[in-house]
Amino acid sequence: MTYVIAGDCCSDASCVAVCPMNSIHPSPGEAGFGTTDGLFIDPRTCIDCGACADICPVGAAKPADQATPVEVELNRSHFATQPALNALDLDTWDAPSFAPWTDGPRRVAVVGAGPAGIYAARELLLRSTAEVTVYDRLPVAGGLARFGVAPDHPLTKQIVTTFERVLAHPRVHWRPGTEAVTAELETRYDAVVHAVGSFQSRRLGIPGEDAARSCSAAEVVAWYNGHPGARLPVELVGPRAVIVGSGNVALDLARLLVSTPDRLATLDLPAAVRTTLASSNITEVVLVARRGPEAAAYSASALRDLQSLDGVDILFDTEGSELSSPPLPGRRIVFRFGTTPEAWDPAAGFVTDAGMVSAGNLFTAIGFAGRPIDGLPFDEQRGIVPNDRGAVLNRPGHFVAGWIKRGAQGGIGANRACAEETVRTLLATASSGALSAAPM
Repeated sequence: MTYVIAGDCCSDASCVAVCPMNSIHPSPGEAGFGTTDGLFIDPRTCIDCGACADICPVGAAKPADQATPVEVELNRSHFATQPALNALDLDTWDAPSFAPWTDGPRRVAVVGAGPAGIYAARELLLRSTAEVTVYDRLPVAGGLARFGVAPDHPLTKQIVTTFERVLAHPRVHWRPGTEAVTAELETRYDAVVHAVGSFQSRRLGIPGEDAARSCSAAEVVAWYNGHPGARLPVELVGPRAVIVGSGNVALDLARLLVSTPDRLATLDLPAAVRTTLASSNITEVVLVARRGPEAAAYSASALRDLQSLDGVDILFDTEGSELSSPPLPGRRIVFRFGTTPEAWDPAAGFVTDAGMVSAGNLFTAIGFAGRPIDGLPFDEQRGIVPNDRGAVLNRPGHFVAGWIKRGAQGGIGANRACAEETVRTLLATASSGALSAAPM
């Protein structure tokens, strides 16, 4: 028996650090990390010690006999064409180096208690003696991990428990429900890490986009995940809905919309959400993407989730079939690639260059952009705060991590490597004396 990593992998890479055999890949810094479908365990070198399962924050690492045949085969096939690595070849390791923060600033503010902010706080605790104050405008921590993960992925949400352990550390001061003001932070802290995410949905820019029964997928995701203050902005009207986008958010929403009442009853949803979804009578979702399937943004595991839905047909509509009429009986998800959105008409449906799609709802899931942070420079085109390895350009003492640093890409685990880079930059700046000498 060996261990495997299942589809719920968050790519946090905590398992990589504890594996005594260097069996888990791609690891941070290797080609494919953050872009492949999670991490994998090499069955040729795994020694069944279980260290990966002990530390995995989402329960994705597990004994092979507790995984599905597909998950076992995915782990095996990932290494099929690669030689086994010799984990005991210590001569290949570089000499260790340390940049201890021995002098200068001791107080750091982290704005945002989502994955990037919590990973940044954790790195500061591990690598320095700083007191860390974490601010979030919401009353609870977790951000994307709490309010962006699909309700049929409960294991992934377990990582919030890990985040809460960081906030309970004696050197962390947790300030939930607080709007952080940059000018005030500058008077109280020696450095500030902004990890506020990118939650402004990109828009299609087509006529009727703001008309009835049209909204962003992010608004629906916030509603069904119980985000404080979120509500469903549109009435759900079956039997067909259109989602523009081919990323995991689009697939998560499609999976939920076509779920039967029996399946909805098994999910971690507020009762009102479950009732609304069950009464929508949506039985078909058409996923529309401008480019072809080779450019689809969804992950392989997200597609497998769709294909594993009982009683739901998954169709790749390469022939441009007729969608102007109501759908046939049954539940299905239709991928329509190479199609350009042109307009939304709530009385008729979704207008595209390939013809009309009769639908009761239009949801857009074409990505996110950040919002400007008061007092910091902002790149409007990329939707990020311009930075050099996390250090905000021309604003000494200010740093960024997560989506506001690199753009809205990568899941929960990718934020760990991102935050580590930012904290390394912060500590190197502090150790050089530049941070304490720089006015904020």
